[in-house]
Amino acid sequence: MRITKVNMFRFKKYVFIALCSVSICLPAFAQQKLADTAGHFSPANLLKQVGTMQVIPFFIKGTGKFWMIDNPPEGENQSVSNYYLVDPAKKTKQPLFDKANIEKSLYSILKQQVEASKIQYQTNFSADGRTVEVGYHDQIYDYNYLTKKLNKRATTKLETPVYHIGDLSPDKQWLLYARHHNLYLKRIADSTEKVLTTDGAENFSFSINGTDNFAETNTPTDAYWLPDSKHFYVLRKDNRKVGTMTVTNSLMSPRPYVNTYVYELPGDKEVAQYDFFIGDVAEQRLQKIDIALWPDQEVSVVRASGLKDEVFLLRRKRTRDELDLCAVNLHTGKVRSIIHEVSKPFINEDLFNVSILQAGKNIIWWSDRSGWGHYYLYNGAGELQHAITSGNWTAGKVVATDTLKQELYFYGYGKEKDRNPYYAFLYKADFGGKKQLLLSPENATHQVFMSPDLQYFVDNYSRIDLKPKAVVRDNEGKKMLEVLDPDLTKLYAYGWKPAEPFTVKAKDGVTNLYGLMWKPFNFDPNKKYPVISQVYPGPFTETVWTQFTLVDRYNNTELAQDGFVVVVMGHRGGSPYRNAAYYKYGYGNIRDYALEDDKYGLEQLGKRYAFMDMDKIGIYGHSGGGMMAVAALGTYPDFYKAAVSSSGNHDNTLYNRTWGESYQGFDKPYDLNQSLAKNIKGPLLLVAAESDENVNPAATMRMVNALILADKNFELLMLPGQHHTYEEPYKTYYEKRTRQFFSKCFFHAY
Repeated sequence: MRITKVNMFRFKKYVFIALCSVSICLPAFAQQKLADTAGHFSPANLLKQVGTMQVIPFFIKGTGKFWMIDNPPEGENQSVSNYYLVDPAKKTKQPLFDKANIEKSLYSILKQQVEASKIQYQTNFSADGRTVEVGYHDQIYDYNYLTKKLNKRATTKLETPVYHIGDLSPDKQWLLYARHHNLYLKRIADSTEKVLTTDGAENFSFSINGTDNFAETNTPTDAYWLPDSKHFYVLRKDNRKVGTMTVTNSLMSPRPYVNTYVYELPGDKEVAQYDFFIGDVAEQRLQKIDIALWPDQEVSVVRASGLKDEVFLLRRKRTRDELDLCAVNLHTGKVRSIIHEVSKPFINEDLFNVSILQAGKNIIWWSDRSGWGHYYLYNGAGELQHAITSGNWTAGKVVATDTLKQELYFYGYGKEKDRNPYYAFLYKADFGGKKQLLLSPENATHQVFMSPDLQYFVDNYSRIDLKPKAVVRDNEGKKMLEVLDPDLTKLYAYGWKPAEPFTVKAKDGVTNLYGLMWKPFNFDPNKKYPVISQVYPGPFTETVWTQFTLVDRYNNTELAQDGFVVVVMGHRGGSPYRNAAYYKYGYGNIRDYALEDDKYGLEQLGKRYAFMDMDKIGIYGHSGGGMMAVAALGTYPDFYKAAVSSSGNHDNTLYNRTWGESYQGFDKPYDLNQSLAKNIKGPLLLVAAESDENVNPAATMRMVNALILADKNFELLMLPGQHHTYEEPYKTYYEKRTRQFFSKCFFHAY
């Protein structure tokens, strides 16, 4: 399941616990006295041991120069951020602000003592890029970082900015906005407005907010202007017949808040419909275009620059295995199909990408038609020219496109021999498909930021067992300079250790699965440790971090310190970055496809490492991982002995339509966790978030009902006012309860 965050309410008062019956744990095991180290290695404490771990460049005025932050660990003269200016051409990294010099300059200007803590360093560059702002006591100063001169800025009367609510035309003469769900066109010169539609309604709106909450006021739209300011287009979504779901927030005052929202379920008869319109400013009218290709199709706009006569749409078939790129003529309204893609059993939407170049003259198209994901070049008529990339590896997200040099910068996976296929490397390929160049050679995973002029890129690279570094390279991959090499002495002195990577085979005995293992930092190889499998089945990602990870999303480091060996591994069907067969392995078996790989992988590790106590195996996960944890406990009740399941989609008929119809399909019935309740033997902690619009807490309640009907004991924790991503202090409380639960089950430690 995709992990989303809905930030509608952030009320934090208290946590109530609903205990359904009494949890009965496993028979008492030999007590293991645990050091109270989990809190010592909490995320908050660990983050205090390090400074900046990644460079995020802020490029200056469209050049390769950039400023960055590079801070030491907390407590080491870190009262304010340390800004640096990097010039790749000169191979220099220097402080952007000479703070001692600025203090002296302020003293010279003001003729009085300067309070260093009151100086504000602001990275607002002048138009020529030579000066930045320094603030002190409500006065702005211009600081020339080249000459180190500080000048008081003359007080000037600022023009009152004019704000427009809506979408302003490129020539700034026209404004599009919505009111009462209809579309309006206003002439800026005289403020005359023209209503272009009259059929707008809630959930059938031209506003970016389709509800009635803001219908009385002017709101922005999804309309998009063409460069000539004479035409625009807009896509309207019709959700009027779509069903709804409801969540509550008990922490609202004085009464709990009830939130009812549109939500499509797999197999729904009534789903969203789409209308597409072309607008003509001269005639002040909208023309509805017939874009129908399939019943219940999904439609999205493909943005492109320099368009004159046509705009581009993607139409997706409801079965998720076909999509169509089409163009709409702005003058005639005629629709022409350009590229039609079929990929069984579903399109890889996580990596699919289309780029319209040179106003539609060329099109770059991603497809896994060969069994591997690659880029293809088409002409504007939809005729395939050739493959830009090819081979038994995956071409991933596009980083940048150079239309002048006809070059594509993109991430690649699995191309380099004897390297982890999940490591991201940056490549450059020409549109002709003749030349490919590896630009980031280190045996690590890379995250890059390309400069606006495409001359340089910042390369952050690391591995789970290799500390991060950042370098600047030119567009041929030549290293210009190193800009970050964090000192981790304090972190290691604190006692922290990284997770350990491992590889096992999938149940087929052939496919490599990659994983991580966290051990207690006081690990003794002569002892036996209970094993906790942290799981997430995919299918759009695997929670096996490849980069240097101090604090992972699930806080497995802290869990391990309570005396567990914690492992996580990928499973067939889990990642879009392997080949198509791997990614689509779980189709039609959305609940169970990852289970046998997890069990088989743990069995291999148990044979490999004597310190793993294979009689004490727990499992936990969030979202899809929560579903998987319960499914594992019910499918292999004699193998997995305890489980924690948070916000699990136990009933996928209750989860969103895109998920179910893409990955389960239409032909096979859903296997639901409720059917496994009768098999569960070990203790189970269910966790749900009261206000979760992503995985509605009703999914957990259905599992609760099944457990009650099966007369099973379990624990239930409901987090009030929380959404799918838990916020503090609820996140920390949930993690504490998870550690306590497993300790109780395997150690009787509390």
